[in-house]
This record gives sequence, C-alpha cells and structure tokens, in this order.
Amino acid sequence: MTVRALSSTSTDLPVGGVWAMVVSVGDSSGCPVDVMPTVGVTLPDGSPAAPGMERVSTGVYRAELVTTLSGRYVASVTTLVNGAAQFAAYASAVVAELPDVDDLDDYLEENSWTHVQLQDALDAETAAQRNACRIPADYPADLREALLRRAQRNLAMRVQPLAVVPGSETSPAIVIPSRDPEVRRLEGPYRKLPVG
Repeated sequence: MTVRALSSTSTDLPVGGVWAMVVSVGDSSGCPVDVMPTVGVTLPDGSPAAPGMERVSTGVYRAELVTTLSGRYVASVTTLVNGAAQFAAYASAVVAELPDVDDLDDYLEENSWTHVQLQDALDAETAAQRNACRIPADYPADLREALLRRAQRNLAMRVQPLAVVPGSETSPAIVIPSRDPEVRRLEGPYRKLPVG
C-alpha cells in the first residue's frame, strides 16, 4: 500500500501563495482505496501546522496551505498503513515596489552623489533591467538587489568613462568587464532568451 504524490514534491511560492499537495492512496496492487490521509507541516519558524485534507475522488486527496512566512516548508502526508509522501516548498518574500532614490542612497551607504544623479542612474538601470529580464508582477527580492547593484555600477562607471583603470609603471591598465557577474547571477532566472 502506498501514498504517492500527484503534485510536485518541491515547489517555489511567494509569501501568500497557496501550496497544494495532492496524493493518491492505493493498495499493494495500485488500486485506489478510500483511506483519508493526514498532513503535518513544519513551518519555516519550526512550528507545526495541520491543514485539512479533502477527498477529490476515490483514493485522491488534496490539502492546501497559504504560506505566511518566508523560508522552507516541509510536509508529510501519511496514513496508518499506506505509507507517506514528502513535500517541500520555499516561500519567498515579495517586494512591494521598486526601490526608490532613498533605497539606493541607503544601499550605497556614505556617498557624495546628488539625488538627481541617483535618480538618473536608477531610471536608466530600471529600464535596462526591464529590457533584459521578464519582470514578474510580484517583484522579487533578487531582482531588487540586482537593480540596486546595477545603479551602483552605473554611478561607479561615470568616473571611468572608458571602462579602463589606468595603469602605472609597475602595473598594467585594467579593463573593467562590461557585465557584472553578481547582476548576471541574480537576474539569471529572469533573463529574456533571444529567439532565432
């Protein structure tokens, strides 16, 4: 007798998303049996939750949990004699809005840029990020971090217009890479792929 997962056993959700766990319960020959399983969930803060199961059809059951905390959720759907199915979900906090000039100023810590310069850099890099990435409706934390870093790089490159740090008698000139590896890493899952 087995409990078998019919929905994904590992999923990513935003905080506030609905985590659905669907299982089938069968006997040793795989035929569905009407044995209501129970589900136990461990929340990211370590506390337990026990969402109710509902019968979808003979031998098929579904439980749902609304994610309220960011972090990793773990669940086990079990019956007394039919075994268990394990599930995991990761809920990410959703950033309510794009960063503004004050957010960029805080990100840069102590700096001598004016608010006009900060806004110019932020506007340019917001547009560049939109052109390079598929921006989801729920703006995620990794894209927010990438945007702030893009703006930081934009400002830093203003004092290096040729993207070259001059050398000296003992060291060669350094060509600054055109792309920031941290921005590439953070934006990687959202990058638009060229077609054709």
